Amino acid sequence: MRSDAPADAGFDDPLADRVNEARLATLGLLVAGLVHEINTPLGAINSNHDVLRRALGKLQDILADEVVEPHELDEVRRIVRAVDGILRVNDLAVERMRGLVSNLRNFGRIDGSGTDMADLHEGIDSTLAILAHELRPISVVKEFGELPRVPCRPQQVNQVFMNLLMNARQATPDGGSITIRTARLGDAVQVQISDTGAGIPSGQLGRIFEPGFTTRDGRIGMGLGLAICRQIVDRHGGRLHAASEPGRGATFTLHLPLVQPPRIEETVQRSPDRTEASHDEANSDTR
Repeated sequence: MRSDAPADAGFDDPLADRVNEARLATLGLLVAGLVHEINTPLGAINSNHDVLRRALGKLQDILADEVVEPHELDEVRRIVRAVDGILRVNDLAVERMRGLVSNLRNFGRIDGSGTDMADLHEGIDSTLAILAHELRPISVVKEFGELPRVPCRPQQVNQVFMNLLMNARQATPDGGSITIRTARLGDAVQVQISDTGAGIPSGQLGRIFEPGFTTRDGRIGMGLGLAICRQIVDRHGGRLHAASEPGRGATFTLHLPLVQPPRIEETVQRSPDRTEASHDEANSDTR
């Protein structure tokens, strides 16, 4: 997510430190997949480098006597065409690595001190690029609407995307799918992440935002827990809730306002009444 709004020096809190730590921990857990994503284009470049060396050797042999025979000219043309094709492949490989490194840098950097005007689609795409290896056995469908830039702390919102997508991946069997939908709804934006996993039992749906809660099918096992994700969303004046039917997957819906509250509280502590309300809200969303 790139941003163009000035920083707000009054936005500093322990939650930001926890998010930064969790983000780096998440990258550590994903390192094997990230190495694979970098190694694939790097391997192509390495292989092509050897081909280019042999092509250059042939050209040197042809030009050694400073006389190019007609049949040698055809060979030179063939080599030039091959080299051009190799360079095009290398360009794609380099661009792939540059894009991945850029996404890693953006995802792993420490949050700034304030709210920025962020492109949520860019944040989602960056997160998907980092998770490419993990998501490869399933299909990812993007149904993006037109969104304005949103005032938020981009790295915290990116971490929420990371956690929700990993949660969906862990619940979705190979061959399944994850669908990401975005839309503007009046003075807010909505992001929905749906999976085709086993769903969440109705008896557990009201507890999924409790700290440390993990369902038996392995959901919510990586990165930030859903409780902290909800704290981040609350911090931004938004809402995060879930709907699910056993056997038909789950949908997590995130709403973020286009106008932030005048002052975002330094910490987010849920009272027992708020926790109870969260449980009721989650249950009311069950389809």
